[in-house]
Amino acid sequence: IDRKPKGKKVEGKTEQMTPRQFGRRIAVCCATIVIALQLYRVWLKRNPPQMVEGLQEAMDGMRSLSGGDTLEQRVACGKRSHDRVPMCSPTFCGRVVQDFFTTREQCQNLIALAEYAMKFGGGSGGATILDFPSGALSKGSQFISLYQLMKQNDDELPAESVSVLKNVTQEVRKAISNYFGVRNIMSTTPRFISRMDEKPAQTMHDEYWHEHVDAEQYPGFEYTALIYLNDQGEDADYTGGQFSFVDPPVAQDASERVTTLAPKCGKLVFFTSGPENVHHVHKVEHGKRYALTIAFTCDKAKELKGEYA
Repeated sequence: IDRKPKGKKVEGKTEQMTPRQFGRRIAVCCATIVIALQLYRVWLKRNPPQMVEGLQEAMDGMRSLSGGDTLEQRVACGKRSHDRVPMCSPTFCGRVVQDFFTTREQCQNLIALAEYAMKFGGGSGGATILDFPSGALSKGSQFISLYQLMKQNDDELPAESVSVLKNVTQEVRKAISNYFGVRNIMSTTPRFISRMDEKPAQTMHDEYWHEHVDAEQYPGFEYTALIYLNDQGEDADYTGGQFSFVDPPVAQDASERVTTLAPKCGKLVFFTSGPENVHHVHKVEHGKRYALTIAFTCDKAKELKGEYA
C-alpha cells in the first residue's frame, strides 16, 4: 500500500517533507540496520550453532549459506603449537559442506585421471593413493614413482584431466579464502586422489577408518578440503564410506557427538585442520569410493611449489 510521508498539520493542511529531511530519515534507518546487523554478527560468534548427532539432524543444525546448497558449522579452535600467521591462520575454526561444487563431468574427468594413473599400480589392501605433486602411487604394500614409470613408457597424464584438477584446486583455494577471510594460504602436500574398496587392509596405510586430526597426521596442514567424486548409497556407486566428524561430549556422562555425511559427486567439505575437527572415514562395504584431498598451509617451509601449486 502506497502511503504519503506524514508531516505536521498547519491550518488543516499537511506539511510535506523536503528532500533533505527525507534523505536524513533514510540515512538514520540505514544506520540503524547496519548497527543491528553488526550486533547480530557479534551474537553469532559468541553463540555458534551446536553440532548434534545424526546426519539429518546435523544438517538441520548447521547454518545455511548461499541459498541452502552450503552449510557451515563453527567450532571452538583447538590448541596450535605454532604461531599465527596474519591473513593466513584462521581467526575462527569451523567446517563447511557445499553441494554441487564440481559438475558430474568434472567428477568423471578426475576419476578417469585417477584410473589412468592407477593402472600402473594399485594397493593390495582397501586403499590406493595417487599423490600428484610427488607422483607417489600405491602398488601392493608399497609406493612407486608414477612419473618415473610413465617416463620409461613414454607416457604422460591426460592434459585435459590435469587441467581440470588444477582449476578445481584454485576454486577450492578461493572458497576457503573467502569463507575464513584470509588471502595468504599456500598449497601443501600431499594432494591426492584416493580409491577405496572393500578389500581387507594389508598394511597400516590401508587402515583409513581410524579417527585422526589432519594437522597431527600431516604437520603443516592448516585447512583441509575434500571433494567427493562419486555417490554413496544403496543404489549408488558404493556402500559404506561415509565421512564423520567426532566432537567431544557436552556433559561428563554424555556420549561423543557424531556428524555423518554421505559423499556424493561434487560435494565439497572443507575445515580447519586442527584438533577441533577430529574425523574419520567409514569402511567401504561394496564398490569403489573416489575422493580428492587438497590442503593448504601457513608454513612457508611446507609450501608446495611447481606445477600443482
